[in-house]
Amino acid sequence: MSARPGAPHGGSPLDRLSTWHRLGERQFDVLRWLAGDAAAPPAAVRNTAQGVLRYFDLTVTVHHRDEEDDLHPALIESMAGSDPVCLREMAESALLAHRAIEEAWRALRPAIVALSRGEPATLETGAVEALVACCQANFAHEDRELLPTAHRLLDDAALAQLRERFDQRHYDGRGSAGPR
Repeated sequence: MSARPGAPHGGSPLDRLSTWHRLGERQFDVLRWLAGDAAAPPAAVRNTAQGVLRYFDLTVTVHHRDEEDDLHPALIESMAGSDPVCLREMAESALLAHRAIEEAWRALRPAIVALSRGEPATLETGAVEALVACCQANFAHEDRELLPTAHRLLDDAALAQLRERFDQRHYDGRGSAGPR
């Protein structure tokens, strides 16, 4: 079994989601560095910007699909036969937070693409901080409410199904998120 976060069969799918949040937090300092270090070597800026692109274009997209396509429906299904209003509200809140992250990323992406190509560009500190704030709010909501609720409600069969779906999405042999 591989020890890297999110590795196939590498632990609880819920723990894997939380681990991806911790990895995402590392991007905040990277974005701030890109926005503030005009004297950085061009190769370092280019390589760093390429990593940021991979994270937000691939990892975030796949992570949101894990939650929206699999976790949220599994939570609601766990309450079959009742009206899971609270769960629907949690899922809707996460969905709205995901769209806010995507919108904030779209504002920064053109400058990151330029930097990744070695072209001059300026990352506005306000736009970086807006993206960071969106991510932090989403991570806090999911880590404090959504994931603990999933730990309580999802049985072993549901967790095994999530693990299988996550593995298919993350490790489909192409290394890509696939179409949404």
